[in-house]
Amino acid sequence: MIKTHRNFVLHGSNQRHAQIHVNPVGELDVDIVESNEHHNTELNELSFKRSQHSTLVKGFEIHDHKAWQITLNNRDADELSTIVKRANDDYEELMRDL
Repeated sequence: MIKTHRNFVLHGSNQRHAQIHVNPVGELDVDIVESNEHHNTELNELSFKRSQHSTLVKGFEIHDHKAWQITLNNRDADELSTIVKRANDDYEELMRDL
Protein backbone atom coordinates (compact mmCIF):
# COMPACT_ATOMS: atom_id res chain seq x y z
CA MET A 1 0.00 0.00 0.00
CA ILE A 2 1.61 3.15 -1.25
CA LYS A 3 0.39 6.72 -1.01
CA THR A 4 -0.44 8.00 -4.51
CA HIS A 5 0.42 11.57 -5.47
CA ARG A 6 -0.92 13.60 -8.42
CA ASN A 7 -0.69 17.23 -9.50
CA PHE A 8 -3.73 18.74 -11.22
CA VAL A 9 -4.57 22.20 -12.56
CA LEU A 10 -7.85 23.45 -11.10
CA HIS A 11 -10.55 23.94 -13.74
CA GLY A 12 -11.49 27.54 -14.47
CA SER A 13 -8.59 28.96 -12.49
CA ASN A 14 -5.65 31.10 -13.43
CA GLN A 15 -3.40 28.05 -13.44
CA ARG A 16 -3.87 27.21 -9.77
CA HIS A 17 -2.48 23.79 -8.93
CA ALA A 18 -3.74 21.10 -6.58
CA GLN A 19 -1.35 18.51 -5.18
CA ILE A 20 -3.47 15.52 -4.21
CA HIS A 21 -2.31 12.60 -2.06
CA VAL A 22 -4.45 9.48 -1.73
CA ASN A 23 -3.54 7.40 1.29
CA PRO A 24 -4.73 3.79 1.01
CA VAL A 25 -5.76 3.74 4.66
CA GLY A 26 -8.73 5.90 3.71
CA GLU A 27 -7.65 9.54 3.55
CA LEU A 28 -7.15 12.15 0.83
CA ASP A 29 -5.11 15.34 1.21
CA VAL A 30 -5.34 18.36 -1.10
CA ASP A 31 -2.84 21.21 -1.15
CA ILE A 32 -3.63 24.27 -3.30
CA VAL A 33 -0.09 25.44 -3.99
CA GLU A 34 -0.66 29.10 -4.85
CA SER A 35 -2.94 29.89 -1.90
CA ASN A 36 -1.35 27.62 0.73
CA GLU A 37 -4.73 25.96 1.34
CA HIS A 38 -4.84 22.46 2.78
CA HIS A 39 -7.87 20.18 2.84
CA ASN A 40 -8.35 16.57 3.79
CA THR A 41 -11.17 14.07 3.92
CA GLU A 42 -11.84 10.43 4.48
CA LEU A 43 -12.31 8.62 1.19
CA ASN A 44 -15.86 7.59 2.12
CA GLU A 45 -16.74 11.31 2.50
CA LEU A 46 -15.48 12.18 -1.00
CA SER A 47 -17.99 12.89 -3.77
CA PHE A 48 -17.79 13.75 -7.46
CA LYS A 49 -20.43 15.81 -9.31
CA ARG A 50 -19.80 15.82 -13.05
CA SER A 51 -20.99 18.47 -15.50
CA GLN A 52 -20.26 18.91 -19.20
CA HIS A 53 -16.73 20.32 -18.87
CA SER A 54 -15.73 19.89 -15.23
CA THR A 55 -16.26 17.86 -12.09
CA LEU A 56 -16.87 19.25 -8.62
CA VAL A 57 -14.92 17.24 -6.03
CA LYS A 58 -16.29 17.64 -2.50
CA GLY A 59 -15.10 16.48 0.87
CA PHE A 60 -15.32 17.20 4.60
CA GLU A 61 -12.33 18.05 6.77
CA ILE A 62 -11.43 15.14 9.03
CA HIS A 63 -11.00 17.16 12.23
CA ASP A 64 -13.88 19.68 12.08
CA HIS A 65 -16.13 18.21 9.35
CA LYS A 66 -16.09 21.53 7.47
CA ALA A 67 -17.08 21.17 3.80
CA TRP A 68 -14.63 22.01 1.01
CA GLN A 69 -14.65 21.63 -2.76
CA ILE A 70 -12.39 21.94 -5.78
CA THR A 71 -13.19 21.80 -9.49
CA LEU A 72 -11.17 19.61 -11.84
CA ASN A 73 -11.52 19.00 -15.54
CA ASN A 74 -13.38 15.76 -16.22
CA ARG A 75 -10.32 13.79 -17.33
CA ASP A 76 -8.41 14.63 -14.13
CA ALA A 77 -11.46 13.87 -11.98
CA ASP A 78 -11.82 10.49 -13.69
CA GLU A 79 -8.17 9.74 -12.93
CA LEU A 80 -8.64 10.76 -9.29
CA SER A 81 -11.78 8.63 -9.01
CA THR A 82 -9.85 5.63 -10.35
CA ILE A 83 -7.03 6.20 -7.86
CA VAL A 84 -9.53 6.44 -4.98
CA LYS A 85 -11.29 3.25 -6.07
CA ARG A 86 -7.96 1.42 -6.31
CA ALA A 87 -6.97 2.66 -2.82
CA ASN A 88 -10.30 1.44 -1.41
CA ASP A 89 -9.85 -1.95 -3.08
CA ASP A 90 -6.28 -2.26 -1.75
CA TYR A 91 -7.43 -1.39 1.77
CA GLU A 92 -10.28 -3.91 1.66
CA GLU A 93 -7.88 -6.59 0.43
CA LEU A 94 -5.46 -5.83 3.25
CA MET A 95 -8.24 -6.07 5.86
CA ARG A 96 -9.37 -9.43 4.45
CA ASP A 97 -5.80 -10.74 4.62
CA LEU A 98 -5.41 -9.82 8.29
